Amino acid sequence: NTQWREASGEGTIYSWSVERRATPPYAIAFVSLPEGPTLLTNIVDCDLNGLAIGQRVKLAFETRDEQPVPVFRPV
Repeated sequence: NTQWREASGEGTIYSWSVERRATPPYAIAFVSLPEGPTLLTNIVDCDLNGLAIGQRVKLAFETRDEQPVPVFRPV
């Protein structure tokens, strides 16, 4: 049984990994929302060496294949 809920757009990094063999390198992470869910997403516009568990992040959207995709940026 599911339902739509409005979320704050804020979260914290639960875990992350940096793919350095890709060009350009990128970060994927599990981001926990205060409303309960945890999302698998990308962390963008950041220092890949500066990411940390518990770091606060904010929702943003990027367009990929003409579709909006949720990503997060450090606060």
